[in-house]
Amino acid sequence: MTRRFAAYTAIESLDLEVRAGRFVSLVGPSGCGKSTVLNLVARLIAPSEGTVEVAGRAGYMFQQDALLPWKTVLDNVALGLDFKRVPAKEAREQARQWITRVGLKGFENSYPHQLSGGMRKRATMAQTWIVDPEIVLMDEPFSALDVHTRHRMEGEVLDLWSGSKKTVLFVTHDLEEAIALSDEVALLSAGPASRVIGSYAIDLPRPRNLLDMKTDTRFVEIYREIWARLRDEVVRSHAS
Repeated sequence: MTRRFAAYTAIESLDLEVRAGRFVSLVGPSGCGKSTVLNLVARLIAPSEGTVEVAGRAGYMFQQDALLPWKTVLDNVALGLDFKRVPAKEAREQARQWITRVGLKGFENSYPHQLSGGMRKRATMAQTWIVDPEIVLMDEPFSALDVHTRHRMEGEVLDLWSGSKKTVLFVTHDLEEAIALSDEVALLSAGPASRVIGSYAIDLPRPRNLLDMKTDTRFVEIYREIWARLRDEVVRSHAS
């Protein structure tokens, strides 16, 4: 698929297949079109050329959370069910269950401004997953968090995904994060006219200990293999 914005070609002849139930991360230099790919999958934009085939409904977790500041955590988490016209009592009961599941029990009546960054992310994850999408799109969801909170959130998203049979397409600028979470990492070239230039199977066993695995020999080998190619694209993006 190809996507142009006026005279600028963001991605060109990009070929990407994500199999059902897999956790796949997109990495690449800044400005290479990673978020554009997610927007195409979500059908927020249409390709200029080619087609996008999506087998199932997609939920989208943006880099900036989509919590409404005038609604409580409970009402924010239930929002997607409200849009689907689920009866209010049932929607709130499901929302309470998800709030407990993501570790926010006791904060049902709090407003977004009363939550820490990590708590807002937990609420946003519940808001995204409660509508039971077959595909979950995540656009650098933890990039603004401190490293310790990020590690906790990475573990929580793996817990949600594990056994769910959902497909996750995850955009990140952090190669270590991509390897730690994923079944596969797809590498995009520097833009403009970005394309997939590498696909790497992550053969690390699951479940994964995210705190300790980065010193694992195989983790280091995979990192070096991908970084050798990614580094060249980063340099190329800075030169353009």
